[in-house]
Amino acid sequence: MNESDWVVGDRDRLTFDAFCDTHGKAWLGFARARLRDDAVAHAVVELAKVRVWEGWTRILREKIPPFHAWAILKEEIGASLAGMMMNGEPLPTQTSVPAWVRAVRTAAERAQHLTDTEGSDEQLYAALRRLSERRHDVIVLRYLLGLPDDRIADYLGTTQAGVRSTVGQALDRLAASLGGRRGEGR
Repeated sequence: MNESDWVVGDRDRLTFDAFCDTHGKAWLGFARARLRDDAVAHAVVELAKVRVWEGWTRILREKIPPFHAWAILKEEIGASLAGMMMNGEPLPTQTSVPAWVRAVRTAAERAQHLTDTEGSDEQLYAALRRLSERRHDVIVLRYLLGLPDDRIADYLGTTQAGVRSTVGQALDRLAASLGGRRGEGR
């Protein structure tokens, strides 16, 4: 390896580390919401980071690098869930209501997207589980992790308008599942 190879490699590593610093908190928060086990979530994020690093030069050439890294994270979460199933372990969604459901409810109420009287936390959790994967992801990213629409758009490979549309659709479905209309009574 000559000096110019070292500089390029070092620059790539610095860029990768900055990328992970920027997105790592969201990745971990999302993995925790899906897997509901802190140690497993950390392990999954670390596996995703290894895979992102392995494809880093290709990912950097993509139009929206966070979208491609997000896809890798989702694959690792899926692999972890599949491993749980194969080992006969209960899936996270088959147990009690996670604490983050209350955070989603509180944020949606504050934003006047759901009334504060619509359904129990158990009903909200069941309704969240019935959402399509994309709608579920948008709700978790926006209301649990508090990410701005531009960051969510990058992760999902869409526009900010697409994010807002998906959020609206998800909230309409949640409200309908809880027996009301979005923002009813506000």
